[in-house]
Amino acid sequence: MLILPRVRRLGTMLGAAVIAGSALAGCTSQSAWRASANSPVFQPANGNDFLAQTSWTLVRWTRPNGSVRPVPTNDPRNRPITITFTREGAEPRVTGFAGCNTFTSSYTVAGGQNLLLTSDPVATRMACMPADRAQIEHDFLAGLIRITATSADNYGDPRRISLSLANGDILEFARRIDPVMGGSTSHTKLVYVNSQRVPCDAGVLRTTCYQVRDSDNQPWQYWYGDIAGFQYQPGSIYRLRVVEQPVLNPPPDMPAVQWTLDSVVEQRVVGH
Repeated sequence: MLILPRVRRLGTMLGAAVIAGSALAGCTSQSAWRASANSPVFQPANGNDFLAQTSWTLVRWTRPNGSVRPVPTNDPRNRPITITFTREGAEPRVTGFAGCNTFTSSYTVAGGQNLLLTSDPVATRMACMPADRAQIEHDFLAGLIRITATSADNYGDPRRISLSLANGDILEFARRIDPVMGGSTSHTKLVYVNSQRVPCDAGVLRTTCYQVRDSDNQPWQYWYGDIAGFQYQPGSIYRLRVVEQPVLNPPPDMPAVQWTLDSVVEQRVVGH
C-alpha cells in the first residue's frame, strides 16, 4: 500500500516556485479578469471573512452541460486537490494542492460572501504523474482567478462551498481539518487502530477505548481520547494519518494530546 508523503510547507519550496501565470499561458490574468465587466465587484476583506482558518477538499467538478469531471480522491493512491484559507498577520492567504503542485496566493471575500483571489497564484514546478493530472491542475488554477460566485451551506459554520467559474464550471468542496490559528505546534503521525474498541477506565468512568499502536511489532495500547473526524467501523483494522496537538490542562487520566483525522491510509477488514 502506497503511503503518500506529507505536504511540504510552502515556505521551504518558494525557491523553486514560479508565478502560476507562466503555467497558465493564454489564460486571462487575475488582474485583467477582476477589471472586466464579468467579475464580481471587488471589495476589501473585512470581519465577515467566513473562509478564514478553514481548509477544503475538491469533491466534485461539474461542467456546464451537467457532466461530472473526475477529480483525485482522498485514498492511498491519490492526493486530493485542496485549498486552505489562513491569516498571516492581517493578510489573508490562500494555499493548497492543485493536483501536482502546491500553490499560494492572497484573497479577499467580497461583500462577505464571494471569494476573489487578489494575486495570481504562485506554484511549484513538479512533474505530473499521471500525465493527465497536468490538465486538471492547469484548469483548476485558471479557474481560481476567474471565480464569478461563491455559495456555502452555512456562512456561519460552512461544511460545503461551491465556486462558480467564468466558463460555467462549478467546483464543490468539502471541509477538511481546520488550520491552527497563529501558527501550530501540531504534527502528523501514523497510527494503527484495532478492529474492536474495548472496555477501559477513564478516571471514575467506565467507557470503551480504541486500541492503537505506532507499528506492527508493538503491543496494542489504550487510547482514552477521541479521534476527531474518524468514522470508526468495528471489524476493520485501520492505519490513519492523524494530526496530534497538545491539550492545555487536560482532565485527569486523559491524554495530554488530541488527535484529529488527516486521512485514512489503509483499511483492512479482519479475516480478508
